[in-house]
Amino acid sequence: MVSSDANIKGDLTVESTAALSQTSITSTDKNARGETGPTIRPPDCAFGWIPTLAVMVNYMFIFGASNSYGVFSTYYLNQKFVGTSASTLSWIGSLITTFMLGCSFLTGALADKKGYRLTAYIGTILCTAAYILASFCNHVWQLILTQGILFGLGASFLFAPSVSIPPQWFSKHRGLASGVAVAGSSLGGLWFTAATQAMIDSIGAEWALRILGILTFVVTGVMNLFYFRRVPAKPRKNILELQAAKRLTFWLVSLESFAMYTGYWALTFYIGTTARQLGGTFQDGSNLLLVLNAGSVVGRILAGLIADKFGSINTLLLSLLLTVVIEMPLWIKATSLAPLYVLCALYGMVSPTFISLNPVIVSNHFDTDVLASVMGMTNLFSGIGGLVGNQVQGVIYDKYDKHEQFTNTIVFSAMFVLFAGLVIACLRFHIIRKRTDKRFFQKV
Repeated sequence: MVSSDANIKGDLTVESTAALSQTSITSTDKNARGETGPTIRPPDCAFGWIPTLAVMVNYMFIFGASNSYGVFSTYYLNQKFVGTSASTLSWIGSLITTFMLGCSFLTGALADKKGYRLTAYIGTILCTAAYILASFCNHVWQLILTQGILFGLGASFLFAPSVSIPPQWFSKHRGLASGVAVAGSSLGGLWFTAATQAMIDSIGAEWALRILGILTFVVTGVMNLFYFRRVPAKPRKNILELQAAKRLTFWLVSLESFAMYTGYWALTFYIGTTARQLGGTFQDGSNLLLVLNAGSVVGRILAGLIADKFGSINTLLLSLLLTVVIEMPLWIKATSLAPLYVLCALYGMVSPTFISLNPVIVSNHFDTDVLASVMGMTNLFSGIGGLVGNQVQGVIYDKYDKHEQFTNTIVFSAMFVLFAGLVIACLRFHIIRKRTDKRFFQKV
């Protein structure tokens, strides 16, 4: 945490006062009181791993849908809706991410004001309904409304409280805790991808959606019970945390989020189709997504460990630059499936670190009790980026790559990742400029 930033308010005073007084929390929010218990627990306590692991499991279902959407995308593009443009079908996957992230500025405020569990249970119900309704759809516009918009909205109610739980329970090991939690999204991508492909092949896409809906209802319904806050929310007049918008740090993180989500999803959505173009099967496309998600599990946890030692901003900057170096040559020059497997393994390990490190950066520079609100506001820009990026990539693939290659799509994706890296470099400069120690090589 950067102690010299005048706007950074550490939790040490709050924690010490609570430890000495052992008084009951008298929050006006009854839900917050029930979620924290009678006293504020210290950071880095063993109890913090309980809600963190609950978040990890829920991330399997929140992000599993988007990380494994490539399976549905390949099925829709090559079997169910043959002849439908990629840009049209990309609306389904785009809207999952757009609504999940874009609506979290409201669901995050709701989580801080009304409680984490209530917010999460609304998400569980909406996500379940989305899967079940999508299983009865026979037109693309119906899937856009159900599998896209409704699921994305439900995921937003689950995501908003989830993203702020690990950072508030940990200080010294904040990066590791966030990495472990977010690794759940990749673990979900692993078994979601394998299970979805197997179910589509054996019982059809309709029943695959219904079974995923039932699993989402049961598992997230149980995990929501363990959504405990460490620090109670403060009474607030405004829905949004407007003070955050007055700080340059907020806008730089938001701009980086927009840029990353604009360029990040290209590989996830189109690697299966790339495999088909190179003579592979639908199963090859599914296997590539499995490798991508397996790499992400390792990468996100390692990124957390590295961030705790060398700084979250330093780690994120390096990973963004490496993503560009990995993505462009391996994907553009691929003439067989072997380079694609290497690409997926390396891209999975390096590229998604921003998902686990952005919450760490925000928690290092903003108050713990408003994390859900501030993360929700930055994720509004992530949602816009996801919508813009996926739609533009679909148009580029249709109009310029002409369904024969992905060169232009890849360049578009990589350039936005590079831009995100430049924004983080500016954030690093901004933070160092405020410090007494202005050395270039230091933990940031």
